[in-house]
Amino acid sequence: MRWIAVVLLVLALLVIWRMMFMGYRGRALRQRQEFPRPVGSKNWKALRETVEGTYVSTTDAENALDRIAAHGLGTRSAVSLGFLDEGIGVLREGARSFVIPTADIVGVGHGPGMVGKWMGKEKGLIVLRWKLGGRVVDTGIKPRHPDQGARFAEQVEELVRKNGQQNSGGAQ
Repeated sequence: MRWIAVVLLVLALLVIWRMMFMGYRGRALRQRQEFPRPVGSKNWKALRETVEGTYVSTTDAENALDRIAAHGLGTRSAVSLGFLDEGIGVLREGARSFVIPTADIVGVGHGPGMVGKWMGKEKGLIVLRWKLGGRVVDTGIKPRHPDQGARFAEQVEELVRKNGQQNSGGAQ
């Protein structure tokens, strides 16, 4: 009698897991229509001033609980974050790498966490805010060394300032 209960419990867990998987896959397919695939780079060796860490996720900036699943943007992975001529390179291990074009960078900040990862510290994550297909998204990176993360965020702030001055004709 006990083994029947165990078998039923295992079957119920498998059904629930399958439903969760199908829901996540369905979300990714729906979001592919909303969000274009981020551009890649042909020259990852040119990545400079890198910060090693963990790619946490990318979420909709207006709804921090809405993880972007399309194009692998919701997949957690090890990352090398750095600068390329065309923008910020996000070189990921085991997931699709991409570039955030300089013109699409809106800002940078720090946060205690994102959906799927809570650091508990005020400045545990670097949060890059950028435009993807006309929508603003946030990408969270947990730097391995917080001091490198802080320095990288300052460089991104400077890049955003320079880009803003160029777009406004030099006057601010």
